[in-house]
Amino acid sequence: MKKLLLWVLSGPLLASAVLGCTSEKDAPQTSDAEELAGQQEELSKDDVEEDPFPQPEPQRENSFSPTPAGQEAERIRGELLMNSAQIRLPARFPDQQARYVQGSVASNNSTTYSIQYHTNSGKPLAHVTAAQYLDLEEASREIETFREGKNVDPARPGVKALQDGLSGHAQEGVDQYHYSGKQGPWLVSLSSSSSDNLNHTEVLRQIAEYLKHHPLPDSAEQGVVDIYYAPSRDDVTVDIRWREGKTVYAVRGSLPPVEALQLVNSMK
Repeated sequence: MKKLLLWVLSGPLLASAVLGCTSEKDAPQTSDAEELAGQQEELSKDDVEEDPFPQPEPQRENSFSPTPAGQEAERIRGELLMNSAQIRLPARFPDQQARYVQGSVASNNSTTYSIQYHTNSGKPLAHVTAAQYLDLEEASREIETFREGKNVDPARPGVKALQDGLSGHAQEGVDQYHYSGKQGPWLVSLSSSSSDNLNHTEVLRQIAEYLKHHPLPDSAEQGVVDIYYAPSRDDVTVDIRWREGKTVYAVRGSLPPVEALQLVNSMK
């Protein structure tokens, strides 16, 4: 009987001893990182706050309208109220990745449009406009008015004929230089003021080399390329205008001359 009683009592004591080996003191401790991870897992998806400044997805380029990038170019074309057959927009900007070019429609109606192109950081690139006139005579008069004073008269004293590269005539005075030459229906005019560090011959050579391989649009019935440097070779304004039927187009900006010509040749 004593042996039976001892055996019955020893069972709970043994169980108590075994359980005591796994007390809270001896149990494995959870690290701070594990505890934090556990807390994060307990957060539901509804409790996670959205990023207040989400990063925009990169725009995809559209091979048919790479400037500005992708759908932005189609958006601009779709906004314009002019007959689509008369719309001319740049297809690309030299030395600019398409996704970094943006266009803003400044004015827009059935006979005119005006678009400011700039980089996404706000740097101006070009101002592109088009205007339809009532008749050919009025449109032609607009170009003729713009040509006034840009053609060098070969009969004037001090005017020299240029035959090397871009043929034409040039007149040089104190702090003044003016060249003009014809390229089909186009008049090319280059003038400068106080541009001592400007090599006019080199600029004209670059223009001639480009036009030799990439003539300006033959769809133009009249055209003027006006290039003006002041006061240095880094400060240039290019204004290019041409007429197709009753519509006059213009591209203005501070791009280097050859890049401005490339821009015009890309318009479609």
